[in-house]
Amino acid sequence: MNKRAVTGLKSVTALIVACLFYTDVALSTQQYSTTVLQIQSPASTADCLWFTLSGVPQADPILPNNPWFAIPRTQNGFGELYAMLLSAKLSGSTVWVSTTGAAAGGACGGYAGVSWVVLQ
Repeated sequence: MNKRAVTGLKSVTALIVACLFYTDVALSTQQYSTTVLQIQSPASTADCLWFTLSGVPQADPILPNNPWFAIPRTQNGFGELYAMLLSAKLSGSTVWVSTTGAAAGGACGGYAGVSWVVLQ
């Protein structure tokens, strides 16, 4: 095998290895199991529920350094999600939260979107 073919093979191998270990932060979701720290109800200017979790300084890498999660009222199960978060806050129970890997929709766009919440 000539030197050029070996160099090309090494480059291809390095690229494959890099792809195996590379994860696209924008497409990944985050999951947390902790207690609810704060809840903010929908406002007159934005029909969203916002909340933070204990020990979570960044809700999702898609929005760096922002600890807030948001759920738009138009999201399926909004009432149930709100009830579970409020119950967890009042009781000190742990919740398991998964983000969408993207900003929340609608008026909630500057905050991490929420896929689901489990009250533990």
